[in-house]
This record gives sequence, C-alpha cells and structure tokens, in this order.
Amino acid sequence: MDIKIVEVGPRDGLQNVSQFIPLDKKISFIKGLQKSGLTHLEVGAFVSPKWVPQMRDSLEICKQFNQYDNILALVPNQRGMDQYLEAQLKNVAFFTAASDTFNLKNTNKTFKDSLKVYEPLIQQAILDKSKIRMYISTAFYCPFDGKVSTKKVLEVVEDLLAFEIDEFSFGDTVGLATSNEVTDLINGLKKLMDISKINMHFHDTYGMALSNAAKSIELGVRSFDTSASGLGGCPYAPGASGNLATEDLVYFCENQGIQTGIDLDLLIEASQDIDNFLNRESSSKVKQAIINKG
Repeated sequence: MDIKIVEVGPRDGLQNVSQFIPLDKKISFIKGLQKSGLTHLEVGAFVSPKWVPQMRDSLEICKQFNQYDNILALVPNQRGMDQYLEAQLKNVAFFTAASDTFNLKNTNKTFKDSLKVYEPLIQQAILDKSKIRMYISTAFYCPFDGKVSTKKVLEVVEDLLAFEIDEFSFGDTVGLATSNEVTDLINGLKKLMDISKINMHFHDTYGMALSNAAKSIELGVRSFDTSASGLGGCPYAPGASGNLATEDLVYFCENQGIQTGIDLDLLIEASQDIDNFLNRESSSKVKQAIINKG
C-alpha cells in the first residue's frame, strides 16, 4: 500500500506569509522538496497580487517547473486561467467552499455563482488536456457559520459532478474536525464517487490533523495535501493554523508500512532552509524531535 502526498507548502503554505520571499528562495525551496522525493507539488496561484502579494511571481515559478508532470497551480478566474495556459502546466486547481458565507468572504460569490465562473474555465482546461482538481474548503466547519453538515458538503459535490473533475480536495479549513466527522464525510463521498478521486486537506489548529489522516487512510483514502514544516494558514479563515506537516505524515506512514517515496532527512533539510529564512519554528513534531536529537 502507498499514498500520494501533494505538497502544498510553496503555495498554500507561503501565501499568508507577510514577509515577501524572493523568487530564487522559492525556487530553491521547491527544488529541495523535489530532491526529497516529492513529485506532486502546488507551486503557485494566479490570483491578484493586491490580495495575495506573496503569489505575484507565480507565473515565473510555474514556467521554471512546467517540464514536470505533476506541478499544480491555483486559478480563480479567467485572468488566472490565461496565465495558467501561458505557464504551460499540466495540472490546474479551482476552489470553492461548502459554506456560502466563506465563499462570499473569499470570492464575493455564492457557490452557485462560482459554478458559472468555473464552467468555461473547466472547458478550457479540458481542451488543454490538463488534469483538474477542485478544492472544497470548509468541508467540516466554517470560521463564520460554524459546523457545516455532511449533507451540505455532499450537495455541493453533487453539483460539481456535472463537470469533468479528476480530483476533489476536501479541506478542514479551521482544523476543528475529528475522526467521527471525517468518517461521516468519507463514507458519504464514497457513495458519490470512486475513492481514488478523494483527497483530504487537514489543518492542525486543534492537533487533530494526523489522527484525521490516519482515519482517512483506514477508510481507503490514498491522497493527502500536506505542507513542509506545517507551513500555512488561510487568509480568509481567522484562527486557522498551518497544514498537516509533510514530515509528520511521512513519518507516520513509513512506520506503518505505507510507502510515500519521500526521504525524511532531505525533506527536513528543504523545509529547514525556508524556516531559517522566515525565522520561524516548525510546527512539525517529527521535525522538531529529529532536529533536537541532532
């Protein structure tokens, strides 16, 4: 048994960092992650630099890595899609949320309105022969509305199934979910789609991310978003802390006999470089323990 880890540190991990990171530092970070064995990486977002200034060099970064098959970038609108096509990547991600309040705070559109935006973009991606991913944020809780019912999430998915989407990433945006809620959602999703299309994206605000990933693996999920050193947080979700640390999931899986194809020492080396630059302490327990051991 093995799993796919989608490393979102270069985009989701860095997007909320106020200190601008130079282009060469970001490229070095991505190359270090690749050296560790990570092949699926989200490296940029074609969003307005006014709202997410850290992503203003995404086009240059994506062009640097467009020869790789599994490099991913986020696209919110037609302008972003035009840049994505210019970058010549093979994997595009769109995003929505199960909570309309969150959608309105994030994109000024309801979920239903966002479908009108994404329909032509998805058609362009299909013509481009790109693989298509859809992020569904607030799949468990919304920072504004509280608990989001599994029923509501499944209704959102049913609407999205009208489109040719290759993978759905379900986000515990504020990190409140526990294993029973993860079980309810995944069991519901398995009735709607093949489990190979399900990816889980856990934030670690309450320290539940790794246990939720373990429960997801038990239920058959084999694809996860993680961020090196636990980088991350959501600019539109007050109180949301970083993502599940890649180091923690790699250590857990390898010691359970689940193959990741990732060299933990090289991963720590790559993430330590960016942590040093940002003068931050890693939120990865595994990384902290290994560094403390020397």
